[in-house]
Amino acid sequence: MKPYDLTEGKILKVYRENYNTVTVNVEVNLNNPKPGQFVMFYAIGRGEAPITIADYRDGFMVNTIRIVGDVTGYFDRVREGDVIHLRGPYGNLWPTNKAFGKDIIVVSGGLGLAATRWLLEEVIKQKHRFKNVISLYGAKSYDDILYREKIGEWEKEIDFRTILNIKNEMWKGKVGLITDLVKEIEIDKDSVVFMCGPDPMVNAVIEILKSKDIKKENIYVSLERHMKCAVGTCGHCMIGPYFVCKDGPVFNYKDIECFYTKKGV
Repeated sequence: MKPYDLTEGKILKVYRENYNTVTVNVEVNLNNPKPGQFVMFYAIGRGEAPITIADYRDGFMVNTIRIVGDVTGYFDRVREGDVIHLRGPYGNLWPTNKAFGKDIIVVSGGLGLAATRWLLEEVIKQKHRFKNVISLYGAKSYDDILYREKIGEWEKEIDFRTILNIKNEMWKGKVGLITDLVKEIEIDKDSVVFMCGPDPMVNAVIEILKSKDIKKENIYVSLERHMKCAVGTCGHCMIGPYFVCKDGPVFNYKDIECFYTKKGV
């Protein structure tokens, strides 16, 4: 299959996560996708948008989409049985093998949980390969929480902690910033960290990790950047010399540190 060839997919289920986010289950045949990769969803007459693969097994894919523009707006109106078009998978994967025999810490902010969902599922299956598994998730408000049923399952399997930025009478858990969770946990200096979320969150968490003597080469970040071609030709998603679509979206932090904090890079 050529890089720009479209594949048909069939919408099996549509879940309303919250006021501006939907999760769709898609029946589609992809070529051996891995946790960390993404697809380009195509909306006729509107364009394309990169969407992370939140899960894939036996020909069924899960995608969580935030409704923010013309292309994603199209998926706010899809219904069960609709045929959609996409291409991919693209990008690299979460290198979980780097954490074998060590503590693994997964940090997810907002929609970043979609990029770490499949990672968490695979890590839980292989819990015996890691010393400890800790997952920290931060959402803005109670209504913004994703995957409520999944979180309930994960809490039974691993040390999964959620924090909200805004108080709510329905919420009995912690309120604050995800950095509060990072500060409170005991972290072995050889721990391996996988993270996805808004840039300010990632920067703040990394500073705390540094203070806890976590090595830069043990930190992996999935970047959220504007992608158009997904094959490293248009240049929209460049960070320094790297194409996020082709060289990422998962990067070892030591490789991008000098570019990551520079505005406009």
